Amino acid sequence: MKDKIFGVLQRVGRSFMLPIAILPVAGLFLGIGGSFTNTTMLESYNLLGVMGPGTVFYTLFYVMSKAGDIVFANLPVIFAMGVAIGMAKKEKEVAALASVVAFF
Repeated sequence: MKDKIFGVLQRVGRSFMLPIAILPVAGLFLGIGGSFTNTTMLESYNLLGVMGPGTVFYTLFYVMSKAGDIVFANLPVIFAMGVAIGMAKKEKEVAALASVVAFF
């Protein structure tokens, strides 16, 4: 009985690993992109000419910021999919799709 409960809890713990593994990369994208698109920061370091709005660097950092923001905005759906994939024994794709449908 104890081993069965421990096995289920271990599967639940492993199912959280996928969504949690995405968070550091999304956080870096959001932090770096947000800081280098902040006009106050760019003005204080005199970087408006190189990295100001309308430049290639600004666009790159803006896309990075929005990519991180997309992950954090959809975090509940990502966790629902991760738990469904981790708990499914077969047909993990169907479980992920069913979790998204059930979420909404």
